[in-house]
Amino acid sequence: MKMKKKKLAIILKNLKKIVKPHQIIFIIIMLVGNTYAWFVYSNKVSNSIDVHVRAWNVLFQSGQTTISDYFYVDIPNVYPGMANYVSSLTIENESEVAANITYEILNLRIFEDEYVTVEGRRENGETVQQGDMTSAQLEQSLLNDYPFTIQFGLTSSTVSDVTNNALSQSTYSVTLVWPFESGDDELDTYWGTRAYQYANSASPASSEISLTIKIYVTQSNN
Repeated sequence: MKMKKKKLAIILKNLKKIVKPHQIIFIIIMLVGNTYAWFVYSNKVSNSIDVHVRAWNVLFQSGQTTISDYFYVDIPNVYPGMANYVSSLTIENESEVAANITYEILNLRIFEDEYVTVEGRRENGETVQQGDMTSAQLEQSLLNDYPFTIQFGLTSSTVSDVTNNALSQSTYSVTLVWPFESGDDELDTYWGTRAYQYANSASPASSEISLTIKIYVTQSNN
């Protein structure tokens, strides 16, 4: 036991000669810094995208030509530099006929601003108002008029029947991307300020951006 202590004392003495105190402090700082950098990087990777996935199995009944359903998207928190938000719906055709998929945006709310499309008015049995955008026009606006973008996509607009080995499902997705800087300082400032004010308002809604979309699956005549 005494021999072991003596050897340990000799090793520590030699280390003190080789490694100076300020070098030890530097090594400790480097280790802590690298650990922190790895931790931040790991968090960024694991939280780089927020995904919400749902499924819809479609089965046509005899004589039925169209099936439709509502797809609701509620994004709770939006801000510059946020993780990309994705909400998706997998549509699987379980019928013995091929089908086509289309969609319409019925309404949109961004903070306190509410928009109803021409298709949304008709869906609600309301009179179309001057200034109402069509679903296609609103989709373009969400790609071009804000510091963030909301993109709508289908992996395929056609799904085959279950007896075919070809594609029998498609994924419809809504993706919001809000980078730290969009390249337009005025839009960045305006919408960044609005996001902050809305998040800290007295009674904000449970979601800061919400959309109602209607998806149609129609029997293909081909």
